[in-house]
Amino acid sequence: MNKADCPFEFSTTHGLTITADIEGNLFDLYYPVFEAHGYSGNGYSWEGHIIQVLEKTDPDLISKIIFDPEAGAFFAIPEDDRTMNRFREVLCPIFGDLTTLSQYLESADRSRIDD
Repeated sequence: MNKADCPFEFSTTHGLTITADIEGNLFDLYYPVFEAHGYSGNGYSWEGHIIQVLEKTDPDLISKIIFDPEAGAFFAIPEDDRTMNRFREVLCPIFGDLTTLSQYLESADRSRIDD
């Protein structure tokens, strides 16, 4: 299975937030992909990979997001709705296709991943 739903949840309930419950329902699907490339797949690892993806695809977006990962989850706070929607446009196709995600993990700068 190479396709997955977008792992991120986008909320506007208590301010804008982007989350991924890595140790919850996403674990069985994403852990093997990260592990195959030697990464833990924790929230800090996701942050490092997401930043590297954004550097390649939309570097201006990085300064508009506050990243606040934890070991078991990825958290981010976008500056505004436009930023949240752009994050969704860029990252969901990559994280929603495990083959594409695997290619990004393979090409990542390992020294910049807090694992």
